[in-house]
Amino acid sequence: MNKLLLGSAAAALMIAPAVAGPIALTVGGYHNTVYQSLDIDEDLTANAEGSNIDQDAEIHFKFKGKLDNGMTVGGQVQLESEGNGSSDQVDEHYIYVKGNFGKVTMGSENSAARMLEAGHDKYLGYSQIEDNFLGGLKIGYTQAVHTKITGDAPKLTYVSPKFSGLQVGYSMTPSTKNTKGDGFGYDAEGDGYGEATSYGIRYKGKVGPAKIAVSVGGESVDDTDGTQEDSSIGLNVSYMGFKFSYRDLTREQDAAFDGADGEAEDTFNNIALSYKVNKKLVLGADIQSDEDKDGDALYEHTRFGGTYKLGSGAKLTFSSLDSDKGEGASATSNSVTTVGLLLKF
Repeated sequence: MNKLLLGSAAAALMIAPAVAGPIALTVGGYHNTVYQSLDIDEDLTANAEGSNIDQDAEIHFKFKGKLDNGMTVGGQVQLESEGNGSSDQVDEHYIYVKGNFGKVTMGSENSAARMLEAGHDKYLGYSQIEDNFLGGLKIGYTQAVHTKITGDAPKLTYVSPKFSGLQVGYSMTPSTKNTKGDGFGYDAEGDGYGEATSYGIRYKGKVGPAKIAVSVGGESVDDTDGTQEDSSIGLNVSYMGFKFSYRDLTREQDAAFDGADGEAEDTFNNIALSYKVNKKLVLGADIQSDEDKDGDALYEHTRFGGTYKLGSGAKLTFSSLDSDKGEGASATSNSVTTVGLLLKF
């Protein structure tokens, strides 16, 4: 499969040697800033209250040109700023060739499983399965419900055109076991990872008056001692202003993978429901639960929130989240209330 993917990419480039016009550059992105009111239990014996300002911002440099044979070449470089004292850094950066055959992407970009996943709801202004404003807080947040083992590691990806609403994709991230190149990186013991592969399948269409999107995907990688695998499903159903979303992710790893001290099988799922009240106001809620292979709760939350459109490219955001981590004496219970401003340009 990898040789076929490489061959397809090479053929697409070889039959398109000239550009019909100059490659055009456009700049866009977003800046999302939230004020957070916190009520955090470290271990159920100490309670901390306070506030925080968190930011998530990216500037996207997109470039695109048309070839003599009608195909399109282009790419994107994302400059990311996460705020709170962190430095700007380059996030995704890749190039692509697109035509009737589909799209071939090469560079630092998400895997095919993530590109084609369903189950998102942006009632918060961003996808409810992201951890944009929770990962840095001491609330026990454990996992964005993505198939994202390799993240933005350099990879080669093919995504097919749509066939009656159906698309398929496949990604290959090179091994770093022998090359020491820019693949997935190195494990806890300093050894390289093996070749990582990912697949995604998504269908978009209508069932009567309702719009639906369904996806399945997976990703796997191995090191010198074991294997880690992700598998996921996603669903969106939209009807009369309502949107139902569901994401389920299972992550399995061998006992010795990446220096682990035992086998692991964790399950993460998120259910969301939102309603577009009018042209300006969207309200929603989501519930997430993360469990280990024994069914013990790692983390769970209930969240309510929404957005209010202030004008073109500007939204007021608000949310209230209650979360619990662990069980028994080590359990924690936390809450985060936010209000913010999201600007897209």
